Amino acid sequence: MRIAMAVTVALGLALPAPALADLEGRDKQSTEAVGNLEAYAVYKMGQYDLARERWEALAAKGNTTAMINLSNMHAQGQGVPRDLAVARTWTRKAAERGDPRAQLELGLAHETGSGVERDMDQAAVWLGKAADRGNTDAQFALGVLLATGKGKGAAAATAEERGRAKDLLAKAAAAGHPDAAAMLAAVGS
Repeated sequence: MRIAMAVTVALGLALPAPALADLEGRDKQSTEAVGNLEAYAVYKMGQYDLARERWEALAAKGNTTAMINLSNMHAQGQGVPRDLAVARTWTRKAAERGDPRAQLELGLAHETGSGVERDMDQAAVWLGKAADRGNTDAQFALGVLLATGKGKGAAAATAEERGRAKDLLAKAAAAGHPDAAAMLAAVGS
């Protein structure tokens, strides 16, 4: 720790302020990554209470990985009562902070009504946010959702929805999603 502090002080004297701020940001990310790994290690050892405490502390600092892990614990009932509504609360917090993994999960939850109200429009919103961030699973899921008229059937899809579906499926296929090309072919016909 003393060595790290000495390096930080030495760099602070040598680096301009923006570079120092970048190092501080990376240091925070590194510290949080280590905290998540430590929590995961105790989680894998079955020490769910300790893992939950560590992830809650990280989540309080805005760490979305910790929020997603807390969501998973509540969804699976590991160390806490199984509660999909509480799980989705954690998922929403991470999604609102811009985490594409959480945005995908929240979109899929709205699509199926898993722990939240089934709402195809909300599903499309959250899947869209993740798709816009390059998440290929979200691109595929939103493409399918739009191609099927948000669950009303392919005949109910508007021309705009079909067009957007094709674009999304093409992106997902180009990125290597295993089912996107076949779905794109089905939508194209």
